[in-house]
Amino acid sequence: MLTNKDILADMHTHTHFSKHAYSTVKENIEAAKKRGLKYIAITDHYYGNGDDLDKKNEINRIQYLGQRVNRVESDITVIGSAEFNLGQDVYTPEKLEGLLWHPVGLHSWFVDRDSLTLDDVYNLFVEAHELKGYNAFNHIEREFHKLNHGQYIDAELFHCLDRIVKYAYKNDIWLEVNESTIVENDGEAANRLFVWLQSAKNNGNKIYLGSDAHYCEEVGKFDRVIRLLNIIDYPKELILNCNEDMLKSMFDK
Repeated sequence: MLTNKDILADMHTHTHFSKHAYSTVKENIEAAKKRGLKYIAITDHYYGNGDDLDKKNEINRIQYLGQRVNRVESDITVIGSAEFNLGQDVYTPEKLEGLLWHPVGLHSWFVDRDSLTLDDVYNLFVEAHELKGYNAFNHIEREFHKLNHGQYIDAELFHCLDRIVKYAYKNDIWLEVNESTIVENDGEAANRLFVWLQSAKNNGNKIYLGSDAHYCEEVGKFDRVIRLLNIIDYPKELILNCNEDMLKSMFDK
């Protein structure tokens, strides 16, 4: 039985640098400490657009996280990272040197969502891994209701998700279980999360938990995720947030 005490990390959090979140890095760290966490990933959105100064600031912010904030502070290991976007050609290793955590997901405002097909979504995930080195796929169940004017049926959506899950298993990619997916359930996303998680359990996929916190009080809150994982009986040994040895090997550099 998974409990809050098993959770050592929050792998998906935002600060005011995401432009639609409301806490500082320090406030998130303090919130993680209160929750009893040992690791927190700061995964502010990477926009990569705007004028040249905006772009330089984006790169500098992420380099700072990767090279200088990826350290122990107040008994919390801070993982410098960013939340990247499918279909956005922004990630280059030389610019983002030092980042150890590279999550990427579909955010429909970066793509032409009316013309994007489910095959396109799958291929974008494959390209993100094979060409750009992303090692985690976040909230893979979200945003589908915004594609093709919401005309896809459940069977088609579930097939696409199953392909992503199988690709992630084959290529040792982490898949995210996102607390805010269940809280918001936008476009029935929570139902799709439940379906792909069962497929992931059968495959033996490695998963991680992300609060997707946009305010510090949300950091490390996984009540709904924990209930869902207990219903499915997902093995703890496959959950990054519960395994200190895996966390240390990946992020204590």
